[in-house]
Order: sequence, then structure tokens, then C-alpha cells
Amino acid sequence: MERLVNLYKALGDANRLNILQMLSGQEMSVCEIMHGLSLSQPAVSHHLKILRQADLVKNTKHGKLVLYTLNTCGLKQIHPLVDSHLGELLRFAAADAKPSALRENPNYCELMGLKKSICEKDE
Repeated sequence: MERLVNLYKALGDANRLNILQMLSGQEMSVCEIMHGLSLSQPAVSHHLKILRQADLVKNTKHGKLVLYTLNTCGLKQIHPLVDSHLGELLRFAAADAKPSALRENPNYCELMGLKKSICEKDE
């Protein structure tokens, strides 16, 4: 589950998606990514760290230079993981959903120790 959370976290940010797009065509250094996205070095490094944790990118050192590329091995392993997760969600969505405990027992919020107004909010 942690791997899936890291993956969705990595994919849940526009800057990280832009970095992945940039890396799909070539290897790049932090300064090239900074220039392409108009972000600071710490911001780019933070985004790359999250992408590395999700196995979406890898880095290679050439002397003092660090270059980033897509991690094709990680991408190949992640695809079935996401496909399986989304497939499970789709199967659950297609099945008849069980009714809410609150629908079956209007006092359910109070039984849980919550104010009824909390259960009635539409947020």
C-alpha cells in the first residue's frame, strides 16, 4: 500500500508531472529542470526526491554532475500495480453498493459520539 501511496503522491502534483514529461525525452540536470519550470533548486530537488521514492525517476552521477532520467524498470513494475488498484475500484463501483450505516440507522452519528450536524454536512 505504501508504494501505491507514494506513486499517487508523486503523480498528484503538476510540477512532478511536468518533470516526468521533460524526462521522457532526455536526461536532465536539476538546473535544466529549474530553468524549464522556473522553480528554485530546493523545489526541484524536493520534487525529484518524491519521484525517486515512487521509482519513477533515477539519477546517475557523472563526476559532480547528477543527471535524472525516467526509471523504465520502475515504470514497468508500477503499471500493473496501478492497473490492479484501479481494476479493484472499478469492480467495487460496478457492484451494488451497501447502504450507509447512517441510512440504516439515523442515530448512527450520535452512536459514534458525533454531532448529527457533522453527518449532515455536504463537504
